[in-house]
Amino acid sequence: MKSVGMAVWMVACTSAGLFACGDPGVDPTLLGMDDPMGQGAFSPGERNFARLFEKHREGTPDRQPWAGFWWPYGSNGISRAVSGGSSPAGKYDAARGGTTRAETWEVYNHGSEVPNIQGWWGHCNGWCVAAALFPEPRESVVVNGIRFNVADIKGLLTEASMASSADYFGERLDPWDRDYARKYADTVPNQFFLVLTHYMGRNRRTVLIDRHTGSEVWNQPLVGYRFQAPVPSDYLGSVPGAPDVHRIRLTVTLWWMDDNVPPGILSPRFEFQTNSAITARTLKMELWLDGPVVFNGEGKIVKSGDVVVAREGGLVAGGQWLGPNTTQGHPDYMWVPYSVIKPDPSDEDPYSNIHVDIDWIRRHILTGQDDPSVKPIPVGPAPPIHTPEPPPETPSPPPPPPAST
Repeated sequence: MKSVGMAVWMVACTSAGLFACGDPGVDPTLLGMDDPMGQGAFSPGERNFARLFEKHREGTPDRQPWAGFWWPYGSNGISRAVSGGSSPAGKYDAARGGTTRAETWEVYNHGSEVPNIQGWWGHCNGWCVAAALFPEPRESVVVNGIRFNVADIKGLLTEASMASSADYFGERLDPWDRDYARKYADTVPNQFFLVLTHYMGRNRRTVLIDRHTGSEVWNQPLVGYRFQAPVPSDYLGSVPGAPDVHRIRLTVTLWWMDDNVPPGILSPRFEFQTNSAITARTLKMELWLDGPVVFNGEGKIVKSGDVVVAREGGLVAGGQWLGPNTTQGHPDYMWVPYSVIKPDPSDEDPYSNIHVDIDWIRRHILTGQDDPSVKPIPVGPAPPIHTPEPPPETPSPPPPPPAST
């Protein structure tokens, strides 16, 4: 491995949805810039490994994201029956007096009528954004005489949050990508460490990940992380031929809320544990620093170089993942949402359901306030699920071999 140099390089974006993700942009924190996105959350970034580890070895967001359901396309998304044979989208249309067609739109755009759908297609990105940005619905409400239970409210928030503004790290991997190996490895450990310690550790924001390194997308909201304390033997010294690159092994455990749970589940309180709604994964990595790591006599880190993420040719460099080289080996990408983006009805191929209005949900469903401008209609049964012959899966290429040092 050649020297990665000292040029800091991160990728981020404002994304119109992580089922089909956006383009890279610039991260304000780690480039030492004031907040160019206007979010008011960040100050110039700290990159010293010892200080970051001491202050932000573990972290949780200020507001715990909630467990939810991924509303798969194969079962009609939010047009599937969840309560009394009706769907969240159908109740929404009824409460709005039949002036919207959310249920029908869902079936043909996010449901079983979508041509050649894959079994993993669903609403995980919308659920992640909703779980990060909105307090968890924990009781039913009645709007215009229509009762929306917890499952209905979570489903509507999930659909309304399918497109969002976000800081985005790494690129989504597709099986047809010509640069498959580069995208597979583009969320490098140094970048991963800085995102966790700054966004969740320092600023207490919810970080979302695609937990599937391969070409399927399984977004999950992280509810916490914890790094194990390294010991002196974890410091590996500088790289032969690259004396300005120093290596240290790290182990981290991630906890995330699950989406393969009942739609109306109430989330348990997170206390660095797993249960029926919270899953954990442990990852091992090697970080690259621009200076040595110094331990005191008690084995505690007292001094170190800075964490470096650099561009080397067309690749992102900064650390190395350790352990099994599988499609579950490390996050494919990471992102931090800020706000919901409403769909443009004039768009020929809108990403979110154009009939589900987040502003109406906020004014009425989240407050339980009636909308006197419309006369509600009866709620009908959920539409049937179309079950065609399953299309052939596009096989994912095998994972690329681990990077060598």
